[in-house]
Amino acid sequence: MAQTKIKRMEGFDVVIVGGGPCGCVMAKDLSKAGKKVILIEKGGNNLKGIGSMMGMLNGEHMTRASSGIWDTTIEGQNVVMGTGMGGGSYLYAGIVGLPQFEVFDKYGMDLRPYLEDAKKESWVNETPDEFIGPTTKRIQEVANDMGLPFHRTLRHINFNKCKYGCTTAAFGCKFGAKWMGFYAANEAKEMGAKLQIYTDVKRVLVENGKAVGVYAEDVKTGEQLEIRGNVVVLSAGGPGSALILMHSGIQKAGMRCFGDPAFGSWGVLPEGSKLKSHFYEHGTSTAWFDDEHGCLFYTNVSWTRSFWTMYHVMGGIRKALDIYKYFPRMISLSNKIHDEGVGRITWDGRVSKTVTPHDEELLNYSRSINEKVLLGMGCDPGNIHHTGFSHIKGDLTFGHPGGTNPVGVVVDNNLETEFKNCFVCDISSLPAAPARPPVLTLVTLTKWFIPRLLERVNGAAKKN
Repeated sequence: MAQTKIKRMEGFDVVIVGGGPCGCVMAKDLSKAGKKVILIEKGGNNLKGIGSMMGMLNGEHMTRASSGIWDTTIEGQNVVMGTGMGGGSYLYAGIVGLPQFEVFDKYGMDLRPYLEDAKKESWVNETPDEFIGPTTKRIQEVANDMGLPFHRTLRHINFNKCKYGCTTAAFGCKFGAKWMGFYAANEAKEMGAKLQIYTDVKRVLVENGKAVGVYAEDVKTGEQLEIRGNVVVLSAGGPGSALILMHSGIQKAGMRCFGDPAFGSWGVLPEGSKLKSHFYEHGTSTAWFDDEHGCLFYTNVSWTRSFWTMYHVMGGIRKALDIYKYFPRMISLSNKIHDEGVGRITWDGRVSKTVTPHDEELLNYSRSINEKVLLGMGCDPGNIHHTGFSHIKGDLTFGHPGGTNPVGVVVDNNLETEFKNCFVCDISSLPAAPARPPVLTLVTLTKWFIPRLLERVNGAAKKN
């Protein structure tokens, strides 16, 4: 029986696996430093359908199940995972969550000096006055009067290119106003990096306890690839990086998983109100990072009436019809919580994720705050609805599963695994759930990691 021929690619300083925010920024900065880099991505490198439902349904920007919009956990909850050059940054709302430095301090990792560079890299700007609509302003005023410190958000947005009232941000931005890792990856390409797309990395190649490359497969042709370099960095996301390490023989990989579960509440403004639904305004313009409890409150993304109706079909036709009927007067608050990370990645790459009693307490606390604000806005007490009841399949959404290869467990405080020269820099290596949009934390972590990685790369090059 003839052996399968394996194509060998070699001579790289750094092999980066995964084109999410971390991998893309890393490829750009390393290429700028003159290193020979290959950035391997399971998906493509395009903006096909971006800014429309096609951006979620065409399989180019989001991993999805064979049926339905989102993939699901084994337990039946939604799980959102980006794919292609840019990863999750294709699909996020662009809200900025400042890093929680203290969780890294415990491991001797001071990320603070790298924050400003990360902000500049990922287009962090304060939401201007003209993008805060009247209903959003009123929500903030009502919350502030209750002693709840809602404030205008920072965003990963170039507002000079942005459109007020745009409803496409969560589908990707066709105006080029929202930062995505896609832009950094293509800058890397201009500086000499090789972008290896539609390539699925299966495992790390290890010789004498040291990583020397990866074994991969072309997802379109099935061609087998051996891609070699002096250093390997996994940046394939929470499930992806864990799966590769599991298949490479690291036993502790993928044995925990946080999800920052997303859920929310909505109510209906009184008939005749001068205000109307904030969905017609610029979404996610005001928020409160309640770090005391590990909760995030924010006004929802500016969805269209048709999409928001269709999204709620999973809750029943009656619920969806109510959404359609009340949409012009409907206001919504969304939440994320710091969950305890009970979950895992299975051998075949599925996410298994549950919530604990403490997680349930935070869910209930968040709903109670939402309801106070909605009542303060004058919403009908009999027409306030909550999502995210954990016992209802599909009612929670795990927006960015991570912590599957955490610092102190799977990687050390240099982000190195038990295999020498094999590192993990992505959401999987975070030590705890951020309970906030993670992009700025991830870019800051990457900026912290790059000088340490360069030191190793330069050392490896001298030995070779």
